[in-house]
Amino acid sequence: MRWHRYITRWATSRGIEGKEIDYQWPSPSLPIVSIRSNLGRYSDQSYGNGSKPRFKTAVGLIAIGDVAIGLVSIGAISVGLLSVGALSFGLWLALGAVALSWLGLSIGAVAIAGVGAGVAVGAVAIANWAVGAVAMGKIAVGAVAIGKWAYGVVVIGEHGLGLIPITLDVWNWFRGLFGFKG
Repeated sequence: MRWHRYITRWATSRGIEGKEIDYQWPSPSLPIVSIRSNLGRYSDQSYGNGSKPRFKTAVGLIAIGDVAIGLVSIGAISVGLLSVGALSFGLWLALGAVALSWLGLSIGAVAIAGVGAGVAVGAVAIANWAVGAVAMGKIAVGAVAIGKWAYGVVVIGEHGLGLIPITLDVWNWFRGLFGFKG
């Protein structure tokens, strides 16, 4: 996890090098900014063939940590309005390897955006408007596009344009070409 390097550099500048980071500002009871991380260390308890990782949870308006929960959250697992992380759940914006956004923009290897005008951009994108290698949505653009309006190489849907179109428009065109009624 490379993002730990930035936190480690910040910890070194504060004189807490080699320790777990546990910083809340202005106070632990009301954290506006919360930075908590074990810097990738494992616990001493043995479970099977290895040790169990210890994750620190950062909760605050701005949360940075192993697990981050806040309006703006950055972490391996992040939950908030604006979230960045490996596994990211955001209300308006989610950026990460797996990014899930409920109302807004989702960008990641696997990107899923929910209700209304959700937009997803990623290798696999699922949303109202989806752009990706495999895109599924009302409007989909990608190598494989599946949706009401699909654009790409292989397109599946009602309307669309592609190298291999499997759409209702093409079906109707073939029916009209050979004189089929119905």
